[in-house]
Amino acid sequence: MHDVTAYILAGGFGTRLRQVVFDRPKVMAEVLGRPFLYHILDRLARVGIAKAVICTGYMAEQLETAVGSSYRGMSLAYSREETPLGTGGALRLAFERFPARLALAMNGDSLVEADLGAYINWYAEHDFLAALLLVGVDDTSRFGRVDMDEEGRVQAFREKGIVGPGLINAGVYLLRPESLESIQPGATASIETGVFPGLATTGRLGALAVQGRFLDIGTPESYIAAGRFLRESRLGNEQKGRAVFLDRDGTVIAERHYLHDPAGVELLPGAAEGLRAMQSLGLRLVLVTNQSGVGRGYFGRDAVERVHGRLLELLEHEGVDIDAIYLCPHAPDTVCNCRKPKPGLLERAATDLDLDPERSFVIGDKACDVDLGLVMNATTFLVTTGHGAGQVAECGGRAHHVVGSLEEAARLVESILAAPSARGGVEII
Repeated sequence: MHDVTAYILAGGFGTRLRQVVFDRPKVMAEVLGRPFLYHILDRLARVGIAKAVICTGYMAEQLETAVGSSYRGMSLAYSREETPLGTGGALRLAFERFPARLALAMNGDSLVEADLGAYINWYAEHDFLAALLLVGVDDTSRFGRVDMDEEGRVQAFREKGIVGPGLINAGVYLLRPESLESIQPGATASIETGVFPGLATTGRLGALAVQGRFLDIGTPESYIAAGRFLRESRLGNEQKGRAVFLDRDGTVIAERHYLHDPAGVELLPGAAEGLRAMQSLGLRLVLVTNQSGVGRGYFGRDAVERVHGRLLELLEHEGVDIDAIYLCPHAPDTVCNCRKPKPGLLERAATDLDLDPERSFVIGDKACDVDLGLVMNATTFLVTTGHGAGQVAECGGRAHHVVGSLEEAARLVESILAAPSARGGVEII
């Protein structure tokens, strides 16, 4: 994918969403504990995209500072609009600043379940100047709809308001530079209304329809539902409502003092095996971590996300999929409800993923992890990796179990699930 550069449209005002997310750009709204933009970048990294250009505008400096210049081996660049240029104008400006042979352009506030690699390969087999990814929905009235022929050519665009099932524009485009030549440099233009209809009349605008679900976080209602959308397709109902809440440093990865460099991320022995086993039991895997280095000013949130990106990459290679990551960025002397052992992180996860902490498990290497689990009435594990060996005297007696690794914890979790008690299926031993 070295010939493909991703361009992410992230400059909008997010007017409809501002009543619930008012202090940051829309793409930085948190979903499952992380800014939504990182869920997009994760998907790009998985298909081998090496460079992404983020088109910024509203609150541009905040976004650019928070995200930084790289993520998961992908270089990040920014094309900032001084005045709103619309989707077409923003992309034309970005193309001028950061040329590419082929652009994978997408809206920064939406996702579609689709194989982006297959989409790019499909495009390479056709002579379209540009292409759209289409997805079927039950009701197109909010989005408008797109008509296409059997050969994959776009025939027409229909306005919003048409009720009933149909294909909608998923906001994921493949573009050659010449597709935007009709837009004057610096001009304001919409690619959807000012470029695509003209290309369609020439037969040079293609479309690939997919069956995946579509997510747009542009309204308060869709934003609230975004967390469940991102995770509900992976698991069935075998352990509905149950999760394993995991500390990060010293539990999943090697303890590093104020870790902020992704090169320092190292999975602990037995971590991948244990997580894979617990995932196979139908349990959601949720990281909950205190990161006071942010609050102390030692590093920024961007460094934490690069660490998490590397961790996700290593676990994906091991067949493990983390459902969500929640962090407390505050210094210890800050008054908050999210620094472990306070329950804020678990409460957020329970709401986002429809979880029942009392039927779940908390695993960590410190007293704060054990005490967090006890506060939430969960089954607790003290793991003796990281700081755990030195914590046995302090909190080993409070933990329901003391184990030497996540692999050992997984075996115990399996036995507990196999012997349900009257308390929601969890037997306290």
